[in-house]
Amino acid sequence: MKHITVMLALVALRVCGENISDGYCVDGKCFVVHEHRASFDDAQSVCQEKGGHLMTVRTEKTASVLGGLLNGTSGDFWIGLKHQCSDSNDGLKGYKWVNGDNTTQFINWKTHLSVCSPRCASVSHEVLKWSERACNDRIQGYLCEYDNPGYCPPLSINASVSYQTHFGFSAQEDLKEIPQFSNATLQPLRTRHMCVEGAWYQAPWSCEALGGGCEYKCIQEGQINTCICPPGFTIDINNRVTCNKHDDPCTHAGCEHTCTRRGETFECKCPPGLYLGADGKSCTSCNPGFHMEGGVCVDVDECSSAPCEHECINTEGSYHCECFKGHIKSVENMHKCNMHCTEFPCPAKCDSNSNQCDCPRGFLLEEPFCIDIDECDSDFCDHKCENTVGGFQCSCDEGYVIKDGTKCITENFEGSGSSTTFEEFIPTSRSPTDMTVSISAASLLGIMVCIFLCILLLACLARSIMRRLSKMHHYDMDEGHHEILNFQEVIINKHCVQQTFPNRYLKRDI
Repeated sequence: MKHITVMLALVALRVCGENISDGYCVDGKCFVVHEHRASFDDAQSVCQEKGGHLMTVRTEKTASVLGGLLNGTSGDFWIGLKHQCSDSNDGLKGYKWVNGDNTTQFINWKTHLSVCSPRCASVSHEVLKWSERACNDRIQGYLCEYDNPGYCPPLSINASVSYQTHFGFSAQEDLKEIPQFSNATLQPLRTRHMCVEGAWYQAPWSCEALGGGCEYKCIQEGQINTCICPPGFTIDINNRVTCNKHDDPCTHAGCEHTCTRRGETFECKCPPGLYLGADGKSCTSCNPGFHMEGGVCVDVDECSSAPCEHECINTEGSYHCECFKGHIKSVENMHKCNMHCTEFPCPAKCDSNSNQCDCPRGFLLEEPFCIDIDECDSDFCDHKCENTVGGFQCSCDEGYVIKDGTKCITENFEGSGSSTTFEEFIPTSRSPTDMTVSISAASLLGIMVCIFLCILLLACLARSIMRRLSKMHHYDMDEGHHEILNFQEVIINKHCVQQTFPNRYLKRDI
């Protein structure tokens, strides 16, 4: 009831804003600009009717506010200084502030001449100096000053807010002291709020005060105040005060708390501290991995749905998968497990019931072991290949980079890397009664040994033939030499003449 009474007082205190252009609040005071022609006394009367007086400018801070308020105005405006024809050494030249307090820390006279006559002070946007003029002049406007007790802090610093003060001026986020009884509209939900005694209250409030803040009409049932809409419209469930047409998607969205329209769709939102549920409509205060049960957040046992191929370990708010001995987590899917060798030679895993044997990826079954396949023999890589246990790794020469794991391209090609490791998938199981389609490693080794022996035998045979041919050649040369010597001896005996023979024949006799 106390708040209702205060709000009713608001209605009586509202200032008609038809001639109010701007206002600002600071240090517990609010200053309002009235653009309405009036004499000094008439202007002071309007300010007093609303509980204030003409503006006093007694500090540098207030002077800076004055300059901001007059920005964009034209003409002269009354401030609260009036000559009293009394001696004064305080710099006011015999003037006094209309509130009766003659203390001042700021003086800004346009001229320092003193004249004892019924004169008052005015300022303008062009000349902020205090100008003296006849008090009965009807100038462009005046500035009122009001006390601002019970003001509220800004409604929000993260969202857009517009304020409508009971002094009659509007303001945006730059207002830091929101006068009591001001209305605020918070975006994007367009919720409405009122400042009362330093605290914000959300509409609908008492229907007796500003229609409860409702856009159309407020009805009261007991202590409950409710906003209603005209036919063809429904109340906005986001703010409970504005009306939407029936085609608003939020009308039938089913959001547990608030709904925000996104074009032709909607988005459910939860209050601070709550999380949107998996259905996109309900709200829960539990962190991910927990669910509400009996008002308490309880850990969800993800392992109950058997997400892991081998073993599932439930943890607080989550879970993780483990593999049985002789297996390792798959790189492609952490929920799956692959066979893995921990000793070498790697024994095959055989099922005694089905006589079926299996090997890890990259291994070939050669019972009772699994033999690592040297994929580098298959020329998978363009340049360099390094065989690894169960796979292989490609790399490129300088100036090239890896593409698609095995190809080497020049470095200026996009999307490249230096090397890539593969785990080749090779069929690694067969039944002992099945015919082996491929040649085993031992058979390949036997064939290679036979080929090597054949090549060695051919080489020995070729060498033997070459040596035989070489001996025959030397024999022919020796026979020819003997015939020449015999012929020479006959000539010498016949003619009895000493002759000289080439050294190569003489050396033969030695």
